[in-house]
Amino acid sequence: MSRAAVVDGEASETDDEQHPTMSNRKRLLGAPRVIEGEAPETDDELGPSTFTSPQPNEASPVEVVIPVRARVHVDEKLEQRWRKLGEDALKVSVRRVQPTAKLVNDMENCLDNTIATVQNASAHIRHTLTVVYHLEDSVEALLDAAKLIPARFENTVKVMRLI
Repeated sequence: MSRAAVVDGEASETDDEQHPTMSNRKRLLGAPRVIEGEAPETDDELGPSTFTSPQPNEASPVEVVIPVRARVHVDEKLEQRWRKLGEDALKVSVRRVQPTAKLVNDMENCLDNTIATVQNASAHIRHTLTVVYHLEDSVEALLDAAKLIPARFENTVKVMRLI
């Protein structure tokens, strides 16, 4: 069986302190109150409505025991080695990822430029289509106007000659 370790300056810990017994609970909660004409309360019926709390003037000192965990000694050199290993692994991962991250960034820029170029081309095509439709309407109007010109045209205009 292992012996309990006692550290100077700390309270000893026992199983009683970690798991209070029913008598400790009764002492903390106060004595059960018996109502006239009823059977006395049993331990399993104790609740907030069946017991009286101790009066402030009757306050008895109650010790609150806070368990303190013993510190675990870790080999500092081993801890430093693990930290260094973690840092090195992180640095290697970052170095491996940097070229890929740069490539992804360049691809995103190229994609953005390609999309902008396609949008500009689309805008130019729409503008060209509009100009072609206007030209088509103008040619059609000229053909309609050409039908109104007579086949024989008499020149009634006299041109002045400068001497």
